[in-house]
Amino acid sequence: MKLRWNFKASVTIILVIMVNQAYANNYYEELLELEKSMLNGNAFVKKKVDELGQKEKEFNKKESDLYQLLVAQKHYMHSELKEARNVLTSLSKEAQSSDIKAKANITLAGVEHIIGNNVEAFVALDKAINALPAVSRARYRIGILQTSVGIYKEAELFEYALEVGRRLQIEAQKHDDETFLCVANYELGTIELMVGETKMSKQRLLLAKSHCENSDSKLFSLLTESFLAEIEGVEGEPEKSNARLMKVLEKVEAIGWKILIAGTNKVIAENYIRMDDFANAEKFALEAYKTAVEAQDKRRQEQAAGILAQIYSESDKKEEALKYYNEFRELNTENKVRVRQRKLAFDIARRGQL
Repeated sequence: MKLRWNFKASVTIILVIMVNQAYANNYYEELLELEKSMLNGNAFVKKKVDELGQKEKEFNKKESDLYQLLVAQKHYMHSELKEARNVLTSLSKEAQSSDIKAKANITLAGVEHIIGNNVEAFVALDKAINALPAVSRARYRIGILQTSVGIYKEAELFEYALEVGRRLQIEAQKHDDETFLCVANYELGTIELMVGETKMSKQRLLLAKSHCENSDSKLFSLLTESFLAEIEGVEGEPEKSNARLMKVLEKVEAIGWKILIAGTNKVIAENYIRMDDFANAEKFALEAYKTAVEAQDKRRQEQAAGILAQIYSESDKKEEALKYYNEFRELNTENKVRVRQRKLAFDIARRGQL
């Protein structure tokens, strides 16, 4: 049994960009420094958020709102989605500043999207997008646009993803900031990859890589490397692809973001299949599957199940092949329904916002 490669199944990660700006309040600078470092790894984030939580009674309203945003982000990174949703729902209504409300809404959109509350996800996304004129911090504007692109991509609303991606690029060019340019080119490159413009995507991702390397965008540097490696594998260079991905895997495991770990293991497994190394393919596919289940990520779970079905079929392990193939079919059907539901939810949310 052979599974046809589909770039639409490529790893799409919905991220939230953090920000740094100085304020005079007692704890604000410390909170902002932590916000800037939120993607340095789950263990680091948990420790710092918990340490600052011991001082929460001393926070003013502005500090408290930002702290709650960081708490929600911590839950999100640990796949504690219901906890994140509760904090963000409250914050999106009660935060003092337009910036925090908009940021809470776009983060809530990402959470609702993963949980499967599709209408709620697009409603929160539209609230964040509509609030952009009132958002003063450039990195929050970039973050809102970038997360919106990610949600549109996962819903296969590529026209809207491209429209917002272009807005993201304009915003990035306006500030001539390496981090912003890294993010904008990464997002446009992944959209181009998903619609089959591989050559254009590769050029865009190489440009993103140069900007990422000149900025502090550690996570986006790794994401860009992952997509470039995917292209190398599909273009017939699996050894080169895996050499790049092994370095990425070591770093993403240190960060602890399960969705990215699952996606990286998935591509490594695919490359080993191309090299007819089914023992290593099985090892990495099983890790991708396990991590996707832990992250409650049905799309990555579907991809890993499909790869395992192919591996066991090639290895003449019929019982295991049938088990994972049946799971792949079920998840594939669920995910296709989910995409249709997301598109319908998008229409419902838009009508509700009119």
